[in-house]
Amino acid sequence: MRRKKLGFVSLILLFSVTFSMLGGCAKKEEPVVSNGEIDEFQKFVFSSNSEVTGLNPLLNTTAPDNGLQAIILETLIDSVADEDGTAIIKAAAAETWDVSEDGLVYTFKIRDNAVWNDGVPVTADDFVFTYRMMATPEVGSTNAWLFDGVIKNFGEALYEGTKTPEEIGVEAIDEKTVQFTLTKPCAYFLDLLTGAKPVREDKWEEWGSTYGSSHDKIVMNGPFLIDSWDQNVQMTLVKNEDYWDAANVKLDVIERKVIREPATAVQALLSGQIDVVGTNDPEWRQVIEAEGDKFRMIQMPDNAPEFLGFNCNNKYFKNPKIRIAFSLGFDREKYIEDLRYGLSEPLYSLIPSVINCGDMPYKERVGGRNEIVKELMEQYPDPRALLVEGLVEEGFDPDPSKMDVKYATRGTAEYSKKSAEWLQQQYEEVLGVSIIIDMMEWNIMWEKVDQNDYDICTAGWGPYYNDPNALLEIFHPTDGYFDSTKTGWTGPDAEKYAELLEKASSSTDDDERAELFLEAEKLLVGTGVVAPTYCAVSTIYLADYVKGYYVSPVAGVDYTKIYTVGRP
Repeated sequence: MRRKKLGFVSLILLFSVTFSMLGGCAKKEEPVVSNGEIDEFQKFVFSSNSEVTGLNPLLNTTAPDNGLQAIILETLIDSVADEDGTAIIKAAAAETWDVSEDGLVYTFKIRDNAVWNDGVPVTADDFVFTYRMMATPEVGSTNAWLFDGVIKNFGEALYEGTKTPEEIGVEAIDEKTVQFTLTKPCAYFLDLLTGAKPVREDKWEEWGSTYGSSHDKIVMNGPFLIDSWDQNVQMTLVKNEDYWDAANVKLDVIERKVIREPATAVQALLSGQIDVVGTNDPEWRQVIEAEGDKFRMIQMPDNAPEFLGFNCNNKYFKNPKIRIAFSLGFDREKYIEDLRYGLSEPLYSLIPSVINCGDMPYKERVGGRNEIVKELMEQYPDPRALLVEGLVEEGFDPDPSKMDVKYATRGTAEYSKKSAEWLQQQYEEVLGVSIIIDMMEWNIMWEKVDQNDYDICTAGWGPYYNDPNALLEIFHPTDGYFDSTKTGWTGPDAEKYAELLEKASSSTDDDERAELFLEAEKLLVGTGVVAPTYCAVSTIYLADYVKGYYVSPVAGVDYTKIYTVGRP
């Protein structure tokens, strides 16, 4: 692997309503209705607090971008939630696919009736061109790194220049058949494909750098098309009548509003201006629930962990005992009660409970042995004593109050301030350390992390696919987003960590992969390189007249299934 991580998802970005939800969560049964009973005009309205930055799927890959592009652009296959909250891979632009016995060759047959919105057929060449552009360094595709070490010759073309984009393992067998050749079996390859939305060569060449800059500078092949875009206000989408499965798409219109203030979004739900909202605020929840059965409530954990990062180059945090002491120096349950309205999942592993390894949750596959922080709590019941040991080993004054440690916030908003002050108080009470809060905007903090100029930072990561590797790989000492130049983590443990991830990436046995991931976690979390903190739990209120809105922690909403019955 030679990855240089170009894409990053910060957990403070969004609270959009293309939510992920917990499979198996309680939900109100929806009535079975005939076509004659559903509303004559079908419309679904949602809001986001962030605008779409652009429509170019190779360059615009923030969470708002991805959520919108999943509605207007169709990949070969898609990962969506079914009615049970289970993530499923469904056929999309490709009607069928085959995998070779050795797991190295994937062959997709594209539908004969799959077309772009200008009537041009979707072909194998469209996908070949897309992946070749992703493998072209000059393009700067933000998600290209996902396929380095996966698709044959991809990294050699993108990073090394020893191969050309035309030599990557993606080829058109015929007009409607595209084939991928991998470097090794990849258990999550189908999940990866969902993140690579297609572009068309003739329009790419025609529009150049303006491709995706406006809704008239993009061709679409998804179930809905952009009809209008009033930036920072609203985007309106209409049903694509030429979509291959248009007969089964019920919605006529989707409206995506930009509402930045949470209170305004709740008021929009109550007044019927939007159909769904997310809020954990107890006061607003009480107001919504006072409306009775007008809204259905769903609560779910996210799949994106929050964690503290310790700079292993720091004079203190180069010592594992000091790192572990700081990892144990705060109460995760108390954090959730005090700051998260009691609505978050405390993390004792980097991997949230909803992440799968194969066809079952990673936590279940390893029998709960991944809760490494709990093991550390039992091993070191007195974090302050452990801290003093580390200070003595490094030749410092054993009095923790003499330490000078800065905590870099990821933003200057009220929550960042409150959470930093809470952590400051915890470290004072538990460890006897008075940390210095360094308030800064999130982009400044990331610049400092890039430069290895911090003591403690707060961070988070939204995984690009449903597998523990999606989170563990970001700490690969040479290839990860948080590589050793950012974390300062080097030496035998870091080298062993890289070896374990390499072994896991070459295995097709999910039990073996899970055990390798567990060993890697013990090195990463068990030595305090990072301290997992929590995973958000969101509360969503959905208008009761909205049906077919299914969600999963690790898959997107399938907008082709949504319809309304009795919209006021």
